[in-house]
Amino acid sequence: MAAWLLLAGVALWAKRENLGISKKMLIASLRGLLQLLALAFVLHWIFDIESHLAQTLIIFGFCTLAGHNSARYQSDHHSKTKIAWLSSTTGLICGCAVTLPWLAFTGTIDSDTRTLVPLGSMVAANGMNAISIMFERMNTGSKTGDGIRTAMIPTVDTLKVVGLVHMPGIFVGMILAGSAPMAAASAQLIVLYMIVASSFTSCIVSLLMINHFGKAKT
Repeated sequence: MAAWLLLAGVALWAKRENLGISKKMLIASLRGLLQLLALAFVLHWIFDIESHLAQTLIIFGFCTLAGHNSARYQSDHHSKTKIAWLSSTTGLICGCAVTLPWLAFTGTIDSDTRTLVPLGSMVAANGMNAISIMFERMNTGSKTGDGIRTAMIPTVDTLKVVGLVHMPGIFVGMILAGSAPMAAASAQLIVLYMIVASSFTSCIVSLLMINHFGKAKT
């Protein structure tokens, strides 16, 4: 509640500035609460899953939902939004396919559900943010390269200042759980490198798909 009051204060400030995002902040905070509670309730059943097919389907679900969210930034036209949804979902799936199997194959990460599903959700979420930024920039008339560069700024900047300004969540969580600092740093770097590669892949594939469908219509 104390943390939520911080968010509520920011939402009130945004309302006074007439930014039009206060309602979205509050609704998102309530959705996040309900969704995380639901996730916590079912997570122990999900972690019991051993089938790689089931793991893949769960991660596919993440990508589909994330792609739907990013598609709204591409266009308000219904037909174009459907194309953007397909394109961004495909991009996110490729982002997961490029990173997760390789890391599991090399033994960098475990191939169990407890590892793959959370990492898959991180890939989908970070790829979604990058694609959303790229689509938003493209809507303002920016060049394609500018859109991708802007989309990658948060991810690359995080990598630049990690350990100097920013202590990321996995690093802090492992330290608080009693892990050795070097083990926490290693795990965090794996995730950061994975996110950079997957976000860039997601943006590129989404863009190629958008361009493909655009040429097909013409």
